[in-house]
Amino acid sequence: MIDIEDYDALFPHGSYTEALRSDIQDSQSTLGGRTFFERLLDLLNIQWRKMYPPQGDDGLRKLHKRICDAPSPLHYKHCLIFYLLRDLSPHYKTSPEWATQFANNVHLETRFWTFVEGIWELDHLQFNNAVGHLTHPSIIPTFPDEILLTLLNRRHHQLSGMNETDILPLAYYNCVKPPLASDAVRQPFVKYLAARNVTEAYYWIRARPDHEHRQLLEALIEQTLDHSTWAGGDAKELEHIYPKQEKAIELVGLPFSEEEEEWLEKFLTEGKGRTLRAAEDTVLMRRIATGRLHSFVSSKVNPQKAHNGVDWDILKNGVKRGLGPREGLEDFKD
Repeated sequence: MIDIEDYDALFPHGSYTEALRSDIQDSQSTLGGRTFFERLLDLLNIQWRKMYPPQGDDGLRKLHKRICDAPSPLHYKHCLIFYLLRDLSPHYKTSPEWATQFANNVHLETRFWTFVEGIWELDHLQFNNAVGHLTHPSIIPTFPDEILLTLLNRRHHQLSGMNETDILPLAYYNCVKPPLASDAVRQPFVKYLAARNVTEAYYWIRARPDHEHRQLLEALIEQTLDHSTWAGGDAKELEHIYPKQEKAIELVGLPFSEEEEEWLEKFLTEGKGRTLRAAEDTVLMRRIATGRLHSFVSSKVNPQKAHNGVDWDILKNGVKRGLGPREGLEDFKD
C-alpha cells in the first residue's frame, strides 16, 4: 500500500497549473465562495484557509502535510488525497487515471469513493453526474441541505437553463431526504416544488412540522402569484408547460384549514404578499370558491377594476342581488 506521507510518490507529475486554479476559483465563486472539498476539510477539523486550490508545488506540499498531520482516521485522509488526485488526474494523463490507481492501491471503500466522486463532480459543476453519485444507497448523506441548496441555486448562475422541468433537486430530495434544517433551504425548496405543482407542494407543506407551516405556505402563495420568483429557462416554454393561470386556479381551490385561510388573507392584504400582482383578486376569488359570499359582498378589498373582462364591482353587485334578503341573516353569514 502506498505511503500517503510520501509526497513525491503521490504527486509524481506536478502540481496545480494556473489554468486549473482559475477554473476551481470560478467554481468556488459559483458555489458561494466555498467548495464541498473545503467543507469536508472543515468537517475533519483541518485548517485550510487560503490553501485550496494550492498555488504551485509549495502550496500542494503544505496542504498535503496539513492533511497527513491531521488527527483524522486514515480512510478520511485517503478520501482527501483522492479528491486532490481527481483534480490533477486529467493533467497527469495516465491510464488508468492516477486517482483511480491510488483508490485501488489503498483499497478505498466504495461508499467513500462514491461520495468523493460526487462532491468532486459538484465542485466542478457537473450536476447530473454529481447527483448520480450522491444519491447512491451505499453512502451516508453528508452536507445534504447544502447540496440541495446548491442544486436549487443553479438557476441564479444560469448553469443549466434550469426551469420547472428540472428534476435534479427533487431527485436528490426524494433519495436522500435532507432535513431542511434552516429556512434558507426550506424557502427555495418549497418555491421549487410550487413551480412544478402547486397542489403537491401544499400537501408537502402539511407533512412538515407545525412551526414551519405558515412561512412555507406564504412562500407557496408568493411563488404561485409571482412567476419571477423562480426564473430560468425559456419563459414562453414554461408558460406552455404550466400556465400561471392554472397555478392560480389551483391555489384558489386548495382545501385550506381555517387557520391557513386566515394566514392567506393576512399575507395578501396586510403582509409581504399585498404587493404581489393579483393579491386582492386572489382573496376575493378564494371567498367565492369557498362559498363565503357574505364576506365577498361586504369586502373592503379593492382589487384592480377589471381583469380579463371581470369587473369586481359588477360581480359584487350581482352576488348581492342574488343573495337578496338572505344577505343579512345571521345563519347565512360566513
